[in-house]
Amino acid sequence: MKEYIEHYVHTCVKCQNTKLVQIKKFKLYKPLPIPSGPFESVSMDFMTCLLKWERMNVIFVMVDKFLKLAKFAPTQTNATTVGTTKLFFDMWV
Repeated sequence: MKEYIEHYVHTCVKCQNTKLVQIKKFKLYKPLPIPSGPFESVSMDFMTCLLKWERMNVIFVMVDKFLKLAKFAPTQTNATTVGTTKLFFDMWV
């Protein structure tokens, strides 16, 4: 009977969804390393779904993690890698 019950529990979808899983104990988070100087760590992101303004409907956001300096550049949704790279160097260099 034990084997039958184990087989039923392992094959029952409802049992699998409600079964508690043994999870490893959580560890402390390791913080990201703090940059030692400006422009060493720069994050980039796109803000989309904005109103269209003179063919530009995306904002390219660049943030220097050391200085907490943010720069914003308008661009289009169909921006290419080459265009985004050029925009990045135009804004930072």
